Amino acid sequence: MKNRHALVGAAVVLTVALVVVSVRYLDPFPPQRIRLATGQAGGSYDAFGHEYQRRLGREGLRVHLQQTAGSLENLRLLLAGQVDMAFVQGGTYPMVTDPEGRLRGMAAVYREPLWIFYRGPKVTDGLASLAGRRISVGAPGSGTEAVARALLGQLGLPTAGERVEELTSVEARRRLEDGSIDAAFFITSYRDQHVSALLRRPDVHLLGFTRDVAFARNFRYLSPIRVTEGLLDLRDDLPREETTLMAPAALLVCRATLHPRVVEQVLSVARDVHAAGSLIDPPRAFPTREGVDLPLHVAADSFLQGGESFLSRVLPYWALRWVVQLRVILLPLLAVWVPLFKILPWVLRWRGNRIVERHYAQLREAEGAIVEATDPSSLRAGIARVEALRAQLEQLARRLPLQHQRDVYHCRVHVSLVLAEARDRLRRLERVAAG
Repeated sequence: MKNRHALVGAAVVLTVALVVVSVRYLDPFPPQRIRLATGQAGGSYDAFGHEYQRRLGREGLRVHLQQTAGSLENLRLLLAGQVDMAFVQGGTYPMVTDPEGRLRGMAAVYREPLWIFYRGPKVTDGLASLAGRRISVGAPGSGTEAVARALLGQLGLPTAGERVEELTSVEARRRLEDGSIDAAFFITSYRDQHVSALLRRPDVHLLGFTRDVAFARNFRYLSPIRVTEGLLDLRDDLPREETTLMAPAALLVCRATLHPRVVEQVLSVARDVHAAGSLIDPPRAFPTREGVDLPLHVAADSFLQGGESFLSRVLPYWALRWVVQLRVILLPLLAVWVPLFKILPWVLRWRGNRIVERHYAQLREAEGAIVEATDPSSLRAGIARVEALRAQLEQLARRLPLQHQRDVYHCRVHVSLVLAEARDRLRRLERVAAG
């Protein structure tokens, strides 16, 4: 009985150890909540962030949104571990330092054009016309700022100084409308309210790129988009003429440690939100790996090639969390207890045989002492040993399982045989001693 308890106790300890190791090192539980860095209030990142939050919340994954200045700040927050996932503009990842490879791409989800609005007479020489004007290059830490400075610098135009200002989208629109700046850069969706408002103003014009192929070759993360007349608003005829814009892709970027099931769930929502396409994106083009300029998360790579896993496809996220949790707990239990239940009968059988063999060994020793006895007192001592052994066997018969009862009864028969012979010999020795 003690051995059985010891075996079960060892199995329990081993089970607990395996569960702890599984939870700690193998496959952590999918989280209940994540932190998503978006962008400036009212911008496209912020709008899509709220849509993701709503859809993921329905699946059981709570999303905390954090508004930021834009892509560069989002990347820094990811590197600092302050958020789990972020919208990031394509082309901005090389502008931060990630020597340990802590960030991973998930997918490109849509293209967001670079809109350059300016005041004054219409121009035809593209970016070169901005020379000498007061310009907003975007908020500090935003992808707009990074791309605007890169483009201006490539053309030899000033990227800093008193005529170059760093304004948020809201402030840039206001100051462009009141005439206190001459031009402003915006990288955002065509749905952005600031873009829509500026396109409607007769005193503000949209600047087109006249050398789009050259810019695309020099800036690999930019691709040309032709926005035809009236594409964005047929009734108001916006834009009022065909314009070629340059557009980076909007990316979903996460920490390398983000749980694979979260990555699948987010990309499933991204597919629902963006797969239909838009006025500037064709249907079923997004989400895609094209345009992702940092290493892909393993789960994202698998999703973009073959879709989500079977469990993610058939279960809502809240149920998937429980399946993963149960798997982490049940696998160690199965690994320990299934073999245990297979081994336990063999162990108990071996233990019972050992007990019976031990009593047979004691019987043989007692019989040997009886055979060697030459006087009644020595013989009585041998008989006492055998009687004690018989008492032990009677107790043993009540403890051992049924499969060992036959062996115990055989041993008891043999004990009785040895005891009968010993008593018969004792009577003869006593008669000889009395005669």
